[in-house]
Amino acid sequence: MFKKALFVFMMAGCLKHAAPELSGKAGIYGFAGENFFSTNSPCLDGVIVGIDHSCAVPMEIEEEYPYIMIQCTQVRPEANPWNKYSILAITNPAIEDPPHATMLCVDPYARVYVQKRP
Repeated sequence: MFKKALFVFMMAGCLKHAAPELSGKAGIYGFAGENFFSTNSPCLDGVIVGIDHSCAVPMEIEEEYPYIMIQCTQVRPEANPWNKYSILAITNPAIEDPPHATMLCVDPYARVYVQKRP
């Protein structure tokens, strides 16, 4: 009996858990806190949490491989001005850097750029 229980617990530990896909619009504080789902990129996760903390309305996320575009249209009073910038994350290392964008951070999973909105 003990061997069967041990085997079941070992097999459950080996299961792969897939994170749900990101929706087109995230709720206010939808990524920070208990509803946060990692993108496996510490750089991109940090940017998402920072924007989510400052945004007064749901941030917009457009995800088309290999690009992820993140925008906030309105920030809370006295918060960082994320509404003045667009964030572009590139998840494919073969893609060139976007023109007119400044690299914000990089890790093995993504390169994140910031670009001032017109």
